[in-house]
Amino acid sequence: MIRPHPLIIGHRGASAHAPENTLAAFELALAANADGIEFDIRLARDGVPVVVHDATLRRTALRDGSIAALSSTELGRIGVGAWFNRRFPARAKIGYASETIPTLQ
Repeated sequence: MIRPHPLIIGHRGASAHAPENTLAAFELALAANADGIEFDIRLARDGVPVVVHDATLRRTALRDGSIAALSSTELGRIGVGAWFNRRFPARAKIGYASETIPTLQ
């Protein structure tokens, strides 16, 4: 079946408008009528799948640490949105600073 338009997939959610791989980015992608969302999965120390691209926290959490060395509970307490607000001040939102790493549980 040929679709009338191409599929629109949000890369790491709406990562141009909200911190990548966060619930805020996923909600924005769906609100913009994306047909789907591509996201990244890594395993936390306790084996729980967490939604994060990098193997370390440095880029998106602005701190050191390995995803595999921390539990899903520990990762769920780490903010991963402040970097977005600093890098993209025109798209910054106060709520992004409190975005955390989601799990698949």
